[in-house]
Amino acid sequence: MRNVVVAGGSLAAVSAANALRAAGFDGRITMVSAESRAPYSRPPLSKDILSGTHGPGSADLPLADGIELRLGVRAAGLDTAARRVRLSDGDELPYDGLVVATGARAHRLGGGFTLRTMDDALALRDALDAAGDVLIVGAGPLGMEIASVCLARRLPTTVVDHMPPLRRHLGRHLSDLAVRAAREAGVRFVRPRAPATFAADGRTVYADGRALTADVIVTAAGDRPNVEWLAGSGLEITADGLVVDARLRAAPEIVGAGDAVVRRGAARTPLWTAALEQGRAAALTLLSPDVPAHVPRPYFWTEQFGLSIKVCGPVPDDAEPLTVSGAPAERSLVLRWPPGDAPGCAASVNHPMPIAKLRRLAA
Repeated sequence: MRNVVVAGGSLAAVSAANALRAAGFDGRITMVSAESRAPYSRPPLSKDILSGTHGPGSADLPLADGIELRLGVRAAGLDTAARRVRLSDGDELPYDGLVVATGARAHRLGGGFTLRTMDDALALRDALDAAGDVLIVGAGPLGMEIASVCLARRLPTTVVDHMPPLRRHLGRHLSDLAVRAAREAGVRFVRPRAPATFAADGRTVYADGRALTADVIVTAAGDRPNVEWLAGSGLEITADGLVVDARLRAAPEIVGAGDAVVRRGAARTPLWTAALEQGRAAALTLLSPDVPAHVPRPYFWTEQFGLSIKVCGPVPDDAEPLTVSGAPAERSLVLRWPPGDAPGCAASVNHPMPIAKLRRLAA
C-alpha cells in the first residue's frame, strides 16, 4: 500500500492520518475536506469559541508532516472497483487504501442557526452580540452548552424540547443536577408534548400550537452522517452511517471512523474520544488487517452552568449511583454505577479526577 486517501477533515480523519505516519507509513496520504479551514476540534465551538474567550486558531488540530491537504473540496462519489474517489470539483483520486471520515452535519429542523462548524460558531457569536433574547430548540448537551454561553452573556434564554433535558445522555441523576443549575442560572424550559416545529419563514417555533419567537433561534437537534457520497458504491449504508466491523473495516482496503460510521450491531457513538480512537484503530487496520478488534471506551464530557461533567461508560437511566466522594449540594462529586446487567459507569462533577482513574472506577 503506497497511496492512502482520507475522505474528510474531521478529528477522525486527522487521527487516522497521523496514526499512519506514526506507524511508519511513508507513502502518499491525501486528505480532502469540504471546509475551507484546516482541520480543527469541534468541542470548543460551543464553549470558548462561542463565548469569545478564544479565537478560531485555538481549536486547530496538529497534522503530521507529509500529508497533502486539499481544502474546499469534498468527496462526491466512490468507485470501489476502480479504487477511485470522485471529488466535487470533478477531479478523481486513486487509492490503495481509503479512510472514510467525512463526519456529520447538523440536523436542520427549520430556520435559524445551527452549530456544527467553525463558521457556524462565528456567525452565531456575531448574532448574539446584537440579540436581545435567544430560543434554542434541543435540550441535549449542545443545546445546553449554547444556553450556558447565552446566560453568561446575560441574554434571556428559552430551551424547547419534548424530551427531558439531557436525560438520554446523562441519565436521571446527573441530568437533574444539570437542569437545576440551568434553572438557577435563568434558563426557561418549555417542554411540549410533541417535537417543536418551525413556521415556513423559519422565524417562529411552535410548541403544542404555541408560537415562540426570539431575536436568535438556534436548532441543536443532533446530526446526520455525511455518507450520501457513498451511494452506489456497494458499501453498506444505513441512516446511522457507513457500517463497519469490529476492526473499523467496511470492505477490503476501506476503513471508516468517527461520526460517519456505525459498528455493525452497535449504536452510533458521535463522541470526540470515539472519533480519536477509531481514527487510530482504522489506520492500523489498513496497515495490518489482522490487528485485534477495536474495543470502544465510551467517554463524554460537557461544561455548562458552572458544571464540568465527565462520564466514562453508559449512564444508566434511572439507577441510583454510589457516591464515591463529595455531595450534590456542593456541586463537586464522584459517582459510580457498578457493573451488573449493564457495563459499569463512573462520573465526576467539578472534580479533578484523571480520565484514566475514572475509567478504572467504571470497570
